[in-house]
Amino acid sequence: MIIEKDELTIYDVETLHKELIKEFDNGAILVDMLNVHKIDMSVIQLFVSAQKSSLEASKSFALKNVDQEVANILKQTACEFLLGVDNG
Repeated sequence: MIIEKDELTIYDVETLHKELIKEFDNGAILVDMLNVHKIDMSVIQLFVSAQKSSLEASKSFALKNVDQEVANILKQTACEFLLGVDNG
């Protein structure tokens, strides 16, 4: 799943949630964040929930091509575990 927007906010959560559910139904969730340079806490919460659901279903969840600014936001919010090992 490729995110085309450069910023993800609470206004994107509903659409993003629906897209994540489709990915989840197909198996693993891989979110390509190449274009994203800013996220807010509502999106982080959605990603944490998606990761938890994936773990419970024995599926994988990963963020790919995470911008350094976004990685810093995740670290500041103690959610760097979302970065996994594939960081670009």
